[in-house]
Amino acid sequence: MILLAGRAWCSFRKSAERGNLSGNFKIVEQYLDYAPPVDVYRSLLLLLRHVPEQYLSGLYKITLTNSDSLRSSYRGKFWSEKRRLRPADCSGLYHDGHILLAMDQILQAYPEVFLLFPPVKTFLIGEVLYHEIGHHIHRIEEPGYRADKEAVADEWKEKLMRAFLRRRYWYLVSLARLCSPLIRPITRRWNKRAVAESSAGPG
Repeated sequence: MILLAGRAWCSFRKSAERGNLSGNFKIVEQYLDYAPPVDVYRSLLLLLRHVPEQYLSGLYKITLTNSDSLRSSYRGKFWSEKRRLRPADCSGLYHDGHILLAMDQILQAYPEVFLLFPPVKTFLIGEVLYHEIGHHIHRIEEPGYRADKEAVADEWKEKLMRAFLRRRYWYLVSLARLCSPLIRPITRRWNKRAVAESSAGPG
């Protein structure tokens, strides 16, 4: 919903890693007092390589950032589904060809040990990235069609994610269904503990 100000950087090595990725958009990282606990750049590239080229047309930038960076640059609120939200409270934002991904918001749902498993971190990033790409597709293909933009973006997210999982992690889909009853309780306990520690504060 916003555009970041200030300098952003992208190393030569990372530019080379783009390989044959379609689209002329830039990928930049702009964090404030934060570093992702795992490599998120390559997961982003992997997800983008499985998006049909026509859906990336008109996209000019993807920014990997964090909540503090958004909070320091944008203090206002915007409307989303009849609610006013702060950019720093969102996992992803989209505006006129620019996608922003708040990596701390995206990765906080799982313990760091789970993020070391590439399919987990890639799935978490994909859930947000594909939703924002859904907003982009809605804008370039169906402008003004259907008032519920979030629902449209979710529909595109599901389509893109299903296609990605079938092509890249087809062997894990069945395994995930079997393991989900075991993983969910662990995740819930982790989140409750993190909330409790945050509420308790220092000392």
